[in-house]
Amino acid sequence: MQQVTTHIQGLDSILKGGWNCPSATLIAGVAGSGKTTFALQALCESAREGKVCLYVTSVNEPATIVNNFVSRLSHYDVSRISRGNIHQISIDIKTLDRGIYSFMWNLEDSIEKIKPKIIVIDPITIIGCSFDKNTRRRFYYEFFKRMKKWNSLVLVTGEMSEKEIEESTLGYVTDGIIHLTNKEERQQRNRYLEVLKLRGQEYIPGKHSFSITSEGITVLPWQDRISRREESKLLETGLCGLDYMLCGGLRVGSANYIGGPTGTGKTLMGIRYVNKGAEQDERGIIVSFNETKNDILNRAESAGMDLEKYIHTGNIEILQLSTNDFARHFHEIQQKVEKINATRIFVDDVEKHMKTMEGTSFIQHLVAKYKNANITLLMTGTISSGLPTIGEAGKNLHADSTIATCYVADKLHLKKGLIVLKNFNSKHKKEIHEINIGENGLEIKGILPLTDIIS
Repeated sequence: MQQVTTHIQGLDSILKGGWNCPSATLIAGVAGSGKTTFALQALCESAREGKVCLYVTSVNEPATIVNNFVSRLSHYDVSRISRGNIHQISIDIKTLDRGIYSFMWNLEDSIEKIKPKIIVIDPITIIGCSFDKNTRRRFYYEFFKRMKKWNSLVLVTGEMSEKEIEESTLGYVTDGIIHLTNKEERQQRNRYLEVLKLRGQEYIPGKHSFSITSEGITVLPWQDRISRREESKLLETGLCGLDYMLCGGLRVGSANYIGGPTGTGKTLMGIRYVNKGAEQDERGIIVSFNETKNDILNRAESAGMDLEKYIHTGNIEILQLSTNDFARHFHEIQQKVEKINATRIFVDDVEKHMKTMEGTSFIQHLVAKYKNANITLLMTGTISSGLPTIGEAGKNLHADSTIATCYVADKLHLKKGLIVLKNFNSKHKKEIHEINIGENGLEIKGILPLTDIIS
């Protein structure tokens, strides 16, 4: 995978290099926010470099209207269409009436013939809009799965508010989300660009102001002074031994993963993490896919933690999610975060959802969303196949820190162990420490000798 320029002045520095290619990115916003201008600027500047491009227009914006609109921009050269750099496909009512899968297959035939380096679909939301939610969802999953084989940079636009982005399947299946807004502030309109998600890439979070002139879009990056300052802040996990192994704790605004076999204390570590925040008057959420609220309360009580007290004060919320309706779950989590202004989130046992494309996208979208919001996320997963598999799971989740639990055997005993496989700044202790679960709850104790790691 390589990085290519966005052709949007100021955006490359926000994305720390440009687009990953191949990838598919959603450019979302309400009407008039600049989505079409954004996408066409990237398309036309690529054509200026001699790259073959494909522009798929919607029934709402026929090619002639778009040509008239963007010809006012200095970077748009209509003659490039006739010279073959930019190919256009119009989506009309007859095309959609033949079926959305027929449209997809015809589009793929065109892509196979012209082999474009950049593809713009403007807007994606018109395709399948007349179908029910489940049919549209299945189509989007199939459509974006096929995009992986196109070996192109794909930009799709969508007329969507931020809430609609969170609830839409498009939020999960795309590799990146750029949200454009045009807000009225103090009796004037101000435009902002925000990266909500960028799979496998670092970026500068926050709302960046931008303008549209005859030169196209120019973004003024919000300097990452806050990000750099927050990087020095570390959160206590509630386990002194784990804080010691992490050389201070978890970085504020990071995503962290603890993986390991059943019965090694992963859930207790997550509960302790949220409880520690409540002790310091921070607010946190516990998200569980398997256990009920009473299960979690009983488990915490057995380890000496009184979660009920902090639930009553509003410092802790427990959210049980029992279905695979990931769009609804994402919205439910966001509602809880906003309700209590949470700064810590613990999501228990994400691993089972990483086995499906929809579940993987849901978890990765959570990570991107809350890292961008400077909320510190801790996730656990049940993995019994060894340390390399746990490390790979952390990588797939884009975790800043990956921690493994395991069983360690010596000549006489089978003990539980804890090891930090990765930390955001590469500073961490390398030894395996013992996990002890007893009358005093869960504790991280001294270094275990290097003997046989069973799992």
